[in-house]
Amino acid sequence: MGSLDASLPSFAHSLPVAALPTVNYRALLNGDAAEAAKLLSVSVREGFFYLDLQDGGSATTLENVEQLYQFMRAWFNQPAETKLQDLQSNYTDGYKATGFFAGSYDGTRDAYESLKVSHKALHAAAASPTAGVQSHRGLFEAYLAQANTIARQLLASLATAMRLPPAERFETFHQTSEDSNSVLVLLRYPYDPPAQQSKSVGHNKHTDIGSITVLFTDQWGLQVMAADSQQWEFVAPRPGCAIINVGDSLRFLSQKKLRSCLHRVVPVDGQTSDRYTIAYFLRPDNRVSFIDSNGELVTAEHWHDVKYEVFRATHEEQRRDTVLTGGLEPVEAHKFH
Repeated sequence: MGSLDASLPSFAHSLPVAALPTVNYRALLNGDAAEAAKLLSVSVREGFFYLDLQDGGSATTLENVEQLYQFMRAWFNQPAETKLQDLQSNYTDGYKATGFFAGSYDGTRDAYESLKVSHKALHAAAASPTAGVQSHRGLFEAYLAQANTIARQLLASLATAMRLPPAERFETFHQTSEDSNSVLVLLRYPYDPPAQQSKSVGHNKHTDIGSITVLFTDQWGLQVMAADSQQWEFVAPRPGCAIINVGDSLRFLSQKKLRSCLHRVVPVDGQTSDRYTIAYFLRPDNRVSFIDSNGELVTAEHWHDVKYEVFRATHEEQRRDTVLTGGLEPVEAHKFH
């Protein structure tokens, strides 16, 4: 549990707060070997950390984050029938309403709605972004490029710190010219008064599908499973910093040397507003293969699709397979497929 911080809101003083390390982005850009070694250490142990972007020439990125928050508040507050016109037809683009996946606790469904924007939709001739995204195309193109650059820099710094040979460097599995399921996901958790006792609760525990997640949020609710105590701890929002975590694919590509940490989102007593999250998921090229948590050789595309199907399953079904939690939790005796 992190030490109490006077800057925390009053409701947070009673919460178990994760004491996550902070990595300096500018130092990584400058090739600082000590900072790269720190990045490697936290990626091996915690798999979750803050990335300080305030002095890394990332002012434009942080400005775009604020513009995305403004976009989200306007877009998600449209009538439901308007949002449903952009209903997702796949797992990389479009709108998802609340309740589509399993929720944080047994017997509940998820409590977030999301809008996904992929590189494919912005750049492929055969795809087209939703009308709201189309009207802000410049913002989305800029931010996806910035988040992708940040994530790929983390991969390069990790590869250098691990002294990987050229053919095994993580960047080689994440080529911007190749087809992948890398995507930006905008999420809103509508405020739900406790008295309503909703059956939609948070975001179920999981490990991320891809390699690197670049996340921004200005509200509480995100929890990580502490590496030492195996207890849930809250991640405090920190201005000027992205929250970074290692995903399954990078764990598998590193021969499980790097940690893909369990996390979830739960309601927080004392918080009375909608929660917004901006998450960019860097995923390997679809044809990249690795050994998954079931010990099977699969492609990145297959792992992506299978995991999304498991997100939709019941809690009982999820406990019978390694996929949801990336093999970090035991499973029941009989798997489902």
